[in-house]
Amino acid sequence: MTKLLTDGTALAALSAAIAASPWTGLDTEFVRERTYYAKLCLIQTATPEGITLTDPLGLDIGPLGQALTGPGIKILHSGRQDLELLLQETGVLPAPLFDTQIAAALAGHDEQIGYANLVAKLLEVELAKDVTRTNWAARPLSERQLAYAQDDVRYLDTLRTALLAELERLGRVTWLVEDCAALNDPALYRFSPEQLVRRYRQGSGLSAPGQAVFQALLLWREEAARKADLPRTWMLADAVLVDLAARPPKTRADLGQRRGLDERLIQRLGDQLLAVIHDAPERPTHPWPAARLRPEEEDSYQALTALIDARAQALGIQAGVIGSRRTLKDIAQGAPPGNLAQGWRADVLEVEGERLMTEIAERHAHAS
Repeated sequence: MTKLLTDGTALAALSAAIAASPWTGLDTEFVRERTYYAKLCLIQTATPEGITLTDPLGLDIGPLGQALTGPGIKILHSGRQDLELLLQETGVLPAPLFDTQIAAALAGHDEQIGYANLVAKLLEVELAKDVTRTNWAARPLSERQLAYAQDDVRYLDTLRTALLAELERLGRVTWLVEDCAALNDPALYRFSPEQLVRRYRQGSGLSAPGQAVFQALLLWREEAARKADLPRTWMLADAVLVDLAARPPKTRADLGQRRGLDERLIQRLGDQLLAVIHDAPERPTHPWPAARLRPEEEDSYQALTALIDARAQALGIQAGVIGSRRTLKDIAQGAPPGNLAQGWRADVLEVEGERLMTEIAERHAHAS
C-alpha cells in the first residue's frame, strides 16, 4: 500500500534529501473549481533515491520550498501552474529548472505536448489517463490515484536525459536555460491589472466610457473574489459585467431589470456595483487594443508572421515557440516586443526582426 508523507519530521528528512540531490522531479495536484486560490492537495517528488508523495493538507511545507531552491536541477513538465502554486504556499520559487515541455518544443516536438504523450513518444511507455479529472482534495486517496501521481514524476529525469541529448545535438541548450530561467521571475506570477484587463477582449467593442466602466468592474470583481476566495464568475458572470458597462445602471431599480442579477445578489452587492460604476473614470486606465487591426498594423502583423514562420520552419520548430499569433498581434498594435527583442529569439530573427519591431514602435510613438 502506497503511503503518504503526513508528518513534519518526515518532511524535514525529505527536504534534507532534496537539498542534497543532484536532481528532483516535481509535480503537484490541486483543485480550484470552488475557490479563487488553487488548493494544493498533493506534492510528488522524485530523486535518485525514489518517489515520495507528500500530503500538504495540515502541513507546513515551508522547509520543502526552501529545499527546492538548492543547487540540484528541478524537473517539471509544463510547470508554470505548479510554480505559481508553490510560490503561493511557500513564498519561494524552485530553481534551477528544467521544464520538459519547453525542452520538447525547442527540440521540435509539439509546442503543447502533454506529459503522457511525451513519455509515450520518447520512452514508449503508455501511462494511465483515467485519473486526470479527479478530486485530489478528497481523503483517503485511492491506490489508483496514488499510482497515477507517482507516474507523473517517475519518468521526468529519463525525459530530461533524452531531451538534453537532442538539444545538445541541435546546439539549443542555452535556449532552454533562458526560457526556464524566465519561469523564475516572480513578476510572472504577480497580479497585473493590465494583464487582467487584456484577458477580456470583450472590452474592445465598447465605447471609451463603457470600457472604463467594464475595466472598473473587472478590477472590483477580482478584488472581491480574492477576498472571498471564490471563483470570479461566482461573484458575477462576465456577460453581466459587459451588459452593465454597455448600459450603466444608476439605481437599484435599474439593476433589477438586468438578466443575471437576482434580488438576493442585488441586496448583497447592489450598492457596491452602483458605486463602482458611478466612480469609473471617463476613459479606461488600461485601454484595450482595437478588435480589428488597422491596415498598417495588419501589414506589420503579416510581415512578423511571415518572418517567424520562415525561421521556425528552418529550425524545425513550431512558430508559436518563437512567438504566438496573439503576441504578434499585440506587437503590431503597439505592445512592447518582450522576449522577441532579446535572447535567442532576437538572435533567430536577426536584423530583419529588429528592423520590423523598430518600425512598429516608431510608428506608434509618432501616432501618440
